[in-house]
Amino acid sequence: MLNSIIETSSYLLNNYLAANSAKEYLNNRLDIQTQEKFEFGYFPDAQHIESLTSIIGDQILLDNKLMYYREVSDNYGYHKVPFLYFENYPLIMPFKDPYGNSIGLVGRSLLSDSEREEQKISKYKNTIFKKGNYLFGLYENAENILKQDCIYIVEGQFDVIKAYQYGFRNVVALGSCAMTDYQFAMIKRYTDNIFLLLDNDEAGDKGKERIHKKYDSYADIIDINLPKQYKDLDEYLSINRCSFEEIDFRM
Repeated sequence: MLNSIIETSSYLLNNYLAANSAKEYLNNRLDIQTQEKFEFGYFPDAQHIESLTSIIGDQILLDNKLMYYREVSDNYGYHKVPFLYFENYPLIMPFKDPYGNSIGLVGRSLLSDSEREEQKISKYKNTIFKKGNYLFGLYENAENILKQDCIYIVEGQFDVIKAYQYGFRNVVALGSCAMTDYQFAMIKRYTDNIFLLLDNDEAGDKGKERIHKKYDSYADIIDINLPKQYKDLDEYLSINRCSFEEIDFRM
């Protein structure tokens, strides 16, 4: 059922007028091939939800808990109003398991940091699945991880996606600064050589410490860092637009 939502959202992203700001945001950050590889789509707000439901119907959104109706009253009486799981998250993409099956969706807000802080919403929002049991980007990058016998661990999905665009194709994301036992076990199926490239902040530093403490006995884990003025790999590549060989890693 998720596949029909993914396909229709992709169609809307490229053909629906209200999606223009989301499409422009993507075009400024990613090339078309990368957008298609990670199957980005547009999820409309409540005002434009008929653009989606007119193609796939209401029920599939209701079944996937992406929409529910609430009765509200006004001067005209009671009527049903749709409420959406991805309200304020107009960009969506599938989250895939190691076999390429879509197990959930990831929504991306386009609001500024200050707007998100004011509205108390996060940059990303996932549908409900056991995120700690999976690694974003593993399906897309597994072949290169095996071929190069090493893996780079980042925090965010856009770090993986931007790295992929620039030919850096053995990168996966934890979804946070913490690594679960499930994620570590999954990594060990592919390689024992792990490079930690978490965010350049206090949480990232603490995350690396916890990972070393817990897993150093079971794999070769090496910290690498970007220059301090960059928060993460996505920001570094967005500014420098360089190949992997040109990245200024600091051990």
